Amino acid sequence: MKRRACAFATLALLATACADSERIERLTDPDAALATDLRPLTDLVPLTDRPCEPAAEVCNGLDDDCDGLVDDADPDIAAATFDDAENCGACGEVCTAPNGEADCRGGACVVSACEPGFSDYNGDVTDGCESDCQLSEGGAERCDAVDNDCDGVVDEGWALESDRENCGACDNACPEAAQGNVQCVSGACALVACEPGFVDADAELSNGCEYACLTRSTPEAVEFCNGLDDDCDTRVDEAPDLAPPSEDYCGQNGVCAYECVVDADCGPAEVCNAGHVCVPSAGAPPEVSCAVDADCQALHRGLACVGVVALDAGVPMTTRRCVERIHAPLCDADAGYRCARPPEHRVGAEVGACDGLDNDCDGRTDEDFVDALFADGPARQRVRVCAAGEGACRVEGRYVCTADALSTACTAVALAPETNVDDDCDGEDDDCDGTADEDFADAWVRVGGVEVFAFEASRPGATADAEGRDLTPDDAAVSFVEGRACSRAGVRPWANVSWAEADAACRALGARLCSGAEWALACGGPGAQAYPYGAAYQPNTCNGGELDADPRQPGDQDAPRPTGSLATCARGGIFDLSGNLKEWTADLVDGLRPVRGGGYESNIPAGLACGQTQDLKPEELRSSTLGFRCCR
Repeated sequence: MKRRACAFATLALLATACADSERIERLTDPDAALATDLRPLTDLVPLTDRPCEPAAEVCNGLDDDCDGLVDDADPDIAAATFDDAENCGACGEVCTAPNGEADCRGGACVVSACEPGFSDYNGDVTDGCESDCQLSEGGAERCDAVDNDCDGVVDEGWALESDRENCGACDNACPEAAQGNVQCVSGACALVACEPGFVDADAELSNGCEYACLTRSTPEAVEFCNGLDDDCDTRVDEAPDLAPPSEDYCGQNGVCAYECVVDADCGPAEVCNAGHVCVPSAGAPPEVSCAVDADCQALHRGLACVGVVALDAGVPMTTRRCVERIHAPLCDADAGYRCARPPEHRVGAEVGACDGLDNDCDGRTDEDFVDALFADGPARQRVRVCAAGEGACRVEGRYVCTADALSTACTAVALAPETNVDDDCDGEDDDCDGTADEDFADAWVRVGGVEVFAFEASRPGATADAEGRDLTPDDAAVSFVEGRACSRAGVRPWANVSWAEADAACRALGARLCSGAEWALACGGPGAQAYPYGAAYQPNTCNGGELDADPRQPGDQDAPRPTGSLATCARGGIFDLSGNLKEWTADLVDGLRPVRGGGYESNIPAGLACGQTQDLKPEELRSSTLGFRCCR
């Protein structure tokens, strides 16, 4: 490191100092400079005349690199101050550490060592070795509020927020709680749960879950009217938490109607309370004990005797006192909800009154006449229907109370009949005598000893386009009148009928199904001809499979035709014995019923013949090709 100072011409003689004021201005140690810069006299020249010789800039108060700046921040200075404890990061920055030693590393002062008994926890060189921590417990951290391992952190590794034995602080153990579970929560002991049947009612940790109570509350009802603390809040049957029945629970008819609406409806010294009852304007007398409503109503008709429950050392105790009546359910402790009735209320039946009023205020009206007024069933909500008249004269009504309120009567009044004759086979009782179509003259033909339907049987009300009268024409389902069979021309024959239904339809008019022999005689005649029209098969004479039901349409259509529509398909005035519909008979063969005559889909001539006997069907069969006719 090259240094400059003022030189003297000789050591003995004081010459004129060639002071370079710019260069000696910041010189801090002239004696040292003098000692190091002395040269042979032959080398000395006045400094003002000598040129600056550049060198690496160092922290010395001189312009070593001849750039006009002293100790300036250039790369040379950065390198010089990188690890110089006397000039750390900048010239003149001396590294020191209280209670320890400091060093320069990377241009920054750091604590490099501490005096015995001191430690550096925070890494801050300004406070040096700030802690006088002494290792304890062999350097293993314990929960004792002491920094045993001298790392600057006390009691690390101990869960003071949740450790039940060291809750919030070391050795702070959470106590046991009666009927409860105590845990450390967020550094504090807390009662987190109670045993079933116990509640912490006072929020005191010391006595645990002190209140013996079984919670009965539900999302729908917090408190029930039962003389018990259902929500375990130390209050019994408290009004805000109760869910009482509707006001209709106490009725609105007869003596159960509102007693008042405004104060003017009540007498002197009375007011109409919110429960629509006239009560004393002074209110119920305080602390008047009672046993029944009559005890309180002896003081005023607007009072009632109600049980009030209070807890005595956690045990419910019931007392009864007079309170204002309301026209709504009152909570009467363990008696539950009840209606506090006026003095004229009478318990029991409606005493024979059928007047539409709830005379006994029990929530029922005319219960002595319930069987006469309402249909059977648990709800008794449907009125009992009644009727007057028959057939077309029938009128439906309902049972109601009579004007004298002593019995019931039907509101229906029968219509007068429009005719005295019922002769059109329409399924209606036109003359209102209780029998339908009794005067209708069926078409019969005598064959041997019996009479046979001249036409295949049809339903009441059948036409050429309809199979019968629909009982409920306004709905989507077809429901035919099927009380009796009719024998008449030009209507749709009765198909889709089981054997039992066909037999019943014949018996409804005093007839029966024909036997096989009777049917064969009617079809083939005494000569037992093969077909009703003769001995030889004629494909288009009767409605068999070869007859086109609608020649106007392409192809061969098969369908039933109106009764008697083929005049050629007859014998002795009896029509459609071959084809159209197959016909049930009364015979029974091996548990099956023979059907005769073939149908509109039968293509085999033998199947359409009078003597065919092998077509056997089960009785329950229904088919669009199967009908019947009656004999008598």
